[in-house]
Amino acid sequence: MPKDSHHHVNVKSSNKLGKRQRNLAVGLTSDKALLCIFLVSVAIVTISTILVPLNLEDSVVADTSEHASQSQPHGVSAQLKKSGQLPKQKHSNDEIIIIKEERQQPLKPKPQSTKTKNIPGNSDYFKTHSSPFHVIFSSGCSTFQDWQSYVFFYHVLQSGQEGHVTRIASGCPTSTEENTLKDLFKEEIETMKPGYHHLHLTPDFSRIPKKHPDKFKYFNKPYGVRHWMEHALGYPDNHQLHDDSIIVLLDPDQILLRPFTRDFSNSSEYWRLQDVYRGKTVLDRPHIRHKVEHGSPFSQQYGYGIQWLTKVRPEYVFQDRLPTPVSNMTRKEATDYYFAMGPPYVATAKDMWSIVTTWSDIVPRVHDEYPYLLAEMFGYNLAAAHLGLRHTIAHSFAVSDIFSGGEGWPLIDAVPAEDVCHNFPPSEYPHVIHYCQRYFLGKWFIGKYKLRKDFISCDSPFLKIPPADLALRYDYAIMPGDGSRKALKPKHAKEEVFMVCAMINALNSAAKYYKDKHCDKANYEYSYTFFDDMSLPEDYK
Repeated sequence: MPKDSHHHVNVKSSNKLGKRQRNLAVGLTSDKALLCIFLVSVAIVTISTILVPLNLEDSVVADTSEHASQSQPHGVSAQLKKSGQLPKQKHSNDEIIIIKEERQQPLKPKPQSTKTKNIPGNSDYFKTHSSPFHVIFSSGCSTFQDWQSYVFFYHVLQSGQEGHVTRIASGCPTSTEENTLKDLFKEEIETMKPGYHHLHLTPDFSRIPKKHPDKFKYFNKPYGVRHWMEHALGYPDNHQLHDDSIIVLLDPDQILLRPFTRDFSNSSEYWRLQDVYRGKTVLDRPHIRHKVEHGSPFSQQYGYGIQWLTKVRPEYVFQDRLPTPVSNMTRKEATDYYFAMGPPYVATAKDMWSIVTTWSDIVPRVHDEYPYLLAEMFGYNLAAAHLGLRHTIAHSFAVSDIFSGGEGWPLIDAVPAEDVCHNFPPSEYPHVIHYCQRYFLGKWFIGKYKLRKDFISCDSPFLKIPPADLALRYDYAIMPGDGSRKALKPKHAKEEVFMVCAMINALNSAAKYYKDKHCDKANYEYSYTFFDDMSLPEDYK
């Protein structure tokens, strides 16, 4: 309803009452008139107690919207709201009738339900209920990460992953932006699977004291996860309820294609120990664990080796926890069980609590020693090694960088080039696409920093769908912006095409879900590209 419509209703009501008051006064004696005026005044006051709260309620909503529009746009909806393009929520006729009936009733205090703690999604729900799985990710409060979050939640839902999903959002600058994020989440994400999608807000931990004065936003991951475990799950006092739950910690720029399990015994995963010790005798090969249980966490391998051990001084990092086994750790143990670990991290809540409390305690000193991007990841490795929580490191949990070893690229390489774009077998997917790089072949391109921020909206077109034979068409890529040309080997071209096609499909399907659910009128054209002219000479052969 327009902002002034309730005010208009109230003015009309007041005019009607004033007219009735004048009619009463004309036909009566002065004494009776005074008495009638008094009685009518009482009636006006009584009616006002009913009408004013209704007017105030909508005024507050209107004021909040005005303040939100004056501040920096926060979420996808907030950005569209600022431009006047906010999609309308669809309501069935029954919903509209209910809304009208509620408007016609006087406002009454709602009795507090004694069942609120039993509703999934209530902030206290996990104080009394556990979940077999928690998929969590840490983010900031930017528009950029709002569209990423929408895509994240949508694909966890589509993957069939068991359990609950939580966005841990740290450091919203103002209460207005915090409330905007809450509204965005409630309207667009919680409704995907009511009761199972959660938003957990934390303070900004990017300025935790350290030697270097600049903020380090990646502190928000260890501190944010710890805050969530303390305030949402109730650790450490409530640990017995949640210790056996499995926590899957991902990044916001990761898309879940296959669900995680607690038992990989019958899966076709690639393991680091399996690859490193291939061809060795059974006696020489360490035992590979396949079940996520206490003392047996898992992670994906990344590309930084054991720099977490060689670039820092363990005695400084663990100065309040000495002695530490990290000081005497052999290279063999470091490379077998703690080699370049990164998300997805999969562990029991008991182990994750042990890791995250140590991780958050030491990560400022890790940053003192190594004040660069990977300091937060180094901190996780160091915390796990200090605790003796040997990880089973996967080579197939994720794909990200085509030039990085230890990722799930053998899964992609095994699929014929003609099938890698449109007919990729779902059973061969890695668990996760980590889209932290740019991906391209020919003029087909996808990159998270180049994507329009309102892609998840009613007005944005879908990304144009690549041709099925894209992997066979080109052996080079043209960069958007400068138009530079980059040669690619056939293996790398096929891997680039997998990422381009999988990302375009993932983004389009999430955007379509949004349009279907939230838009009365939407742009369903598949026309969005990063070049005005997508043609190349090879297209005319």
